[in-house]
Amino acid sequence: MMDIRSKGMLLCVVSAIAAIGAGFPQVARGGESRPVAHADTATDVRRVVNIVNFVRALDPRSPKAEYLRALREEVALNLKYGFENTILLQYDALVDAEMMAEARKSDPAKTEFGLWFEMSRPHNEAAGLEWRPSEQHKGWDWDWFINPGFLMAYDHEGRRKLIDAAFAKFKEEFGSWPKSVGSWLLDAWSMDYMVKTYGVDGFCICREQDSTDAYGLRGGYSNGAYYPSRKNMLSAAVDMENAVRAPVFKMLTPDPIYNYGLPHELYPGYPHREGCSTMEPVWYSGYTPTIVDWYFRVYTEPKGLLNLSYMQVGQENSFGWPMISRGLPMQYAKIAAEAAAGRVVVEKMVDTARAFKAAHKSNCPQTQIALEDWTGAGRKSVWYNSRFYRANLVMEGSRLFFRDIHKMSDEFEEPFLDKVCTGWQALYYTPPVVDQWLFRSEGATGTMSLSGEFKSLDTSSDGDGILVVTATRADSAPVEIRFEEGRVVVAGCGLDSEYAAEFRKALSIGDGAVGFEFCGYRYRVPIRGKVQATEKGFRVDGDRIELDLSSTTSLQLSSTRSTCSTRLKRKQKTCGQTPSDP
Repeated sequence: MMDIRSKGMLLCVVSAIAAIGAGFPQVARGGESRPVAHADTATDVRRVVNIVNFVRALDPRSPKAEYLRALREEVALNLKYGFENTILLQYDALVDAEMMAEARKSDPAKTEFGLWFEMSRPHNEAAGLEWRPSEQHKGWDWDWFINPGFLMAYDHEGRRKLIDAAFAKFKEEFGSWPKSVGSWLLDAWSMDYMVKTYGVDGFCICREQDSTDAYGLRGGYSNGAYYPSRKNMLSAAVDMENAVRAPVFKMLTPDPIYNYGLPHELYPGYPHREGCSTMEPVWYSGYTPTIVDWYFRVYTEPKGLLNLSYMQVGQENSFGWPMISRGLPMQYAKIAAEAAAGRVVVEKMVDTARAFKAAHKSNCPQTQIALEDWTGAGRKSVWYNSRFYRANLVMEGSRLFFRDIHKMSDEFEEPFLDKVCTGWQALYYTPPVVDQWLFRSEGATGTMSLSGEFKSLDTSSDGDGILVVTATRADSAPVEIRFEEGRVVVAGCGLDSEYAAEFRKALSIGDGAVGFEFCGYRYRVPIRGKVQATEKGFRVDGDRIELDLSSTTSLQLSSTRSTCSTRLKRKQKTCGQTPSDP
């Protein structure tokens, strides 16, 4: 991603190469025949690949010739395979004759052009705004810090001017408004303005991350598409009256097991320490063929996939073709094979957005299911997302636990909805109930564990929008976990939650509910079962336990924001690049 190419950060390449030589277990089966994956029996599932390449011209860290070559080669791949694809152009690329000449070599029938939103000197000047690069990047005409590089560094009037300038230039070049817009980070106000003023059909933003760039995102849909809340673009809108009326896609296909926190901290033996756990072709998991095969199996084969199984491939041209070429040509060949076999469809981003809007008038459940582990460690991960919550069930060894449960909310505001970000970093959240990355400490796991030891896990769908996970304990007793749109139901065992001390202090545990406090908000989760406080958190017992995550009226402002302002910022600094990095 942006900062990872900064001076010194390319050491990740060395680490990844070392991982290859270490010979850690790789997933086999790459050449096996696989079934055509059209639709599950319980619900029609679209398995879609979007190819999205995005283009800068003024990134000062490498010669412009490298960026031109990367775009030229990406266009050549699209022409070679005849794929429908999307190219998102930053303003400085729109005004660069050489970049536009390369972009226009695309097949106009197959390529959709859209906007990539990061600020640059010519963009700000066209909008009548001062360009103010950060102290660390004096003299740059582009800057990856939030201030000045992203829309939330400006007030509403400044955002409007920047948006209007970009859309006007795009229309001057192409004769129409762009229908797809992407950025590593957007704000809800700007999204809503683009939809209402220019008719944008779809957005794409960064996948969940804690460890790269000037922004952290924790919460919301783990992948797929959702209509965002007008108060927090990371949260799915609970009520469509409060929604931005265009879906948001998470970028570049996150790994359902390891795209969580810093995997080398959470999982001893994780094979590489740098790079993103996505299909980005410059990183190990995106240029290793057997892992890419694993991604395609995970996103097309499991029982229990719901509504949309979404994959996105591509790369920003700033990485340069020598790095991009390590994985992208191989990925294109595999996409061609998957499409020819009928396991995926390849679409322009705008077409996937329009299909989603036609099929879903509100946010719909979606799942990501990984029942095999490309590292060979045997971990399993199941994600369920709905308009009320997301949840992640993980099996590691004989232990089964919720690694993550976040509520969606139309009232939990993003930090710079109306405020201006004057610093280098922005952190986005949704209200957590369980979050291993945030809530763990030396004495607490930060998870919600299911009682007992387990030996197997399987998934299926049961009715509209319902995912059923069947787990078998070591004593062969079955446990069922049902993910419904508004609740999680566990039958056959108890639950035990552990929180770091500062989060544990904010819990209010009473008969029939647990109250939470996070980032200045208080909210409750009604629980059916016997709830009791423990030394590290709380425990729930009962033959049938229900976590009601559907409440839309329980979130309110609290009198303190200390839980958010101390530990979370400290947590982010330990895993992100600091502003002193070159």
